[in-house]
Amino acid sequence: MVKLDILNEGNIDRILDIWKNMKEEDKAHFINQVALAMSIWGTDEQGKQMVVEILKVMTDDKSQTLADFGLYVKNAATTKIGKTKKNKIEKAALVVEGYRIKNSMSSEPHRELV
Repeated sequence: MVKLDILNEGNIDRILDIWKNMKEEDKAHFINQVALAMSIWGTDEQGKQMVVEILKVMTDDKSQTLADFGLYVKNAATTKIGKTKKNKIEKAALVVEGYRIKNSMSSEPHRELV
């Protein structure tokens, strides 16, 4: 079972608010990037846990759209699980970066200015 305890209530609320305010095109980009990454590093519990950990990093970094997911894929290598799948994470990062380039997506996260 995927552990959501790393996400506090603020993280979860932020993820839901971001999702509600995203354009359909950006939602599709988010889903596609997650699918690409998981197709390489695995769809098992560890793979799902890495997605949750990336979402935490994104919300902590004040990203304004989940479509930035691909910019944070490399962060998965710093997690406990990610250290055991480093080569797969690097490969996933390259594939997702190619997706982002093909779709003319930003190379910088969309951050909230405070």
